[in-house]
Amino acid sequence: MLQRLLTSSANTALSRGRILATSRSRPLPESKSTHRNLRPSTIDSNGSRQIRWHGDGPGPDAPTVDLTFVNPDDSHTTISARVGETLLQTAHRTGIEMEGACEGVCACSTCHIILEQETYDELLDELEDGALSEDEEDMLDMAFGLTHTSRLGCQITVKENMGGSKFTLPKATRNFYVDGHKPTPH
Repeated sequence: MLQRLLTSSANTALSRGRILATSRSRPLPESKSTHRNLRPSTIDSNGSRQIRWHGDGPGPDAPTVDLTFVNPDDSHTTISARVGETLLQTAHRTGIEMEGACEGVCACSTCHIILEQETYDELLDELEDGALSEDEEDMLDMAFGLTHTSRLGCQITVKENMGGSKFTLPKATRNFYVDGHKPTPH
């Protein structure tokens, strides 16, 4: 019994060693930036170059576009959004009342927003298969005040062609953690 256990442990260690050796032999992705907002380039399914920000989004030197949020009280707030950040990150950075209880990992519906039809259609056309992800659809099913142009703010990346777009915040959110609790970003 002990011999079989030792042999099994040795084989597992050998397998782990092979996995580590393989992962160490892969080249690291190239990065032209050494600060914390790394911008590795990737190629999407259409063959066009996409930039994916890591960490807390693009830095203060990123290009900006003006976006308007319609608040639950029907007042309008126009802000400068950084290209490459999500609408949730934009809202948190600029003080817009968008909750984001899951901190942007598509695990709640508290960053639910309502888009104008034209903006919704443009964003849908840019998606890989022309449809929302199954995760986003599942979370939207729990959203308060769902409409046919509803999206999650954590799933929309600000792009240069979005300048002048308007996003409506619903009158309420459904937070299963604690209603009224608004987490602050790190």
